Amino acid sequence: MAKKVLEIAQSDYISYFLNSIIVRKEEDRIIIPINQIDTILITNPRCNISVPLINEIVNNNINVIICDSKYRPTVQISPINGYYSNKIFLTQIKWNIQFKEINWREIIKLKILNYIKLVYFLDILNDDDVEKLLNYYESVLLYDKSNCEGHAAKLTFKILYGNDFSRDDENQINTFLNYGYTVLMTYVSRSIIKNGLDNRIGIFHKSFNNHFALSCDVMEPLRCLIDKLVYEFIFVYEKRDFILFKKDLFCIFEEKVKVNDKLLTVNEYIDKLVKSIINNNLNHKEFIVEWS
Repeated sequence: MAKKVLEIAQSDYISYFLNSIIVRKEEDRIIIPINQIDTILITNPRCNISVPLINEIVNNNINVIICDSKYRPTVQISPINGYYSNKIFLTQIKWNIQFKEINWREIIKLKILNYIKLVYFLDILNDDDVEKLLNYYESVLLYDKSNCEGHAAKLTFKILYGNDFSRDDENQINTFLNYGYTVLMTYVSRSIIKNGLDNRIGIFHKSFNNHFALSCDVMEPLRCLIDKLVYEFIFVYEKRDFILFKKDLFCIFEEKVKVNDKLLTVNEYIDKLVKSIINNNLNHKEFIVEWS
């Protein structure tokens, strides 16, 4: 049975008792077994959460996302230590330039190929754009020194959302994309921590102010999942409702995708990608999403 996403939109207090989450609202309460929950989304800015519940959330590897008054994800609750020994972390801090160059190249090649597969599936690709995207894919250097990723991303956004589209614009497409990418990052972050890595030590992204550098790296080939959802939501099904979008968004992490002739949930796909980096055997050709 697929685990649930629990949104706290009205309750003022959530707590823990006898292996269950207790959701209270005035005199009413709802009891949910904690092992049935995958993600808790807190959108009520007045909600309080008990410390025992926070500890059990961490122990059960539940993804917790806290939103601000405008429903934008701003906080993720995650453990200080992962669920593995420090052996993996000690390996991570020894990642050298060669390791980072090769793995970033594989990540970017996978990102571009996944987007090519997506726009093919959506049937919105012309011959000129095919040639350009394939050229970007084939031209990716170690550490993507020629920035093929940036050029391919710019072209892909034009294909998906039109020639006038810009990621800097304030519009509904970017609102959905920003929300979706942030939620995606929390799922990637959970997998990274669960597998014993430190989120602050990235492959390409690095900044004193970025505590999710590795998540920002690993999520790059997965962004296409969010773009597929946004494109179909707005242009195919002609929907605009944010609440419906949010519901569809959280569902995709338990949906199955075909990767290397195997059906995996998106959560399983994320875990497999993270483990390939840990094992230093990431081959982008083994992670291409075959849309259907």
